[in-house]
Amino acid sequence: MGIITDVRFYLMDRYETHEHDVIVIGAGGAGLRAAIEAAAHGVSVGLICKSLLGKAHTVMAEGGVAAALANVDPRDNWQVHFRDTMRGGKMLNNWRMAQVHAQDGT
Repeated sequence: MGIITDVRFYLMDRYETHEHDVIVIGAGGAGLRAAIEAAAHGVSVGLICKSLLGKAHTVMAEGGVAAALANVDPRDNWQVHFRDTMRGGKMLNNWRMAQVHAQDGT
């Protein structure tokens, strides 16, 4: 066996496969609602999320809206909001959309 074959053989025992009729990516409010609706129609649903289930932004935001207004802390600005948005998204966000959101969200 070559090195590549050895690595593939080693990895084959370390993951599981699942089959579903519907895959929902994102466990925020919209993702969970989509999963519930799909399951109500009798299909097998797989839910993929980047964080712990129940820790999505929908839950963590508690209905709030975030913007950099500098009305509480004068050091608050779009760059801080951008950084917080990227960190909150585990750096998986589309950075350009997060930048536009942070800059134009006021």
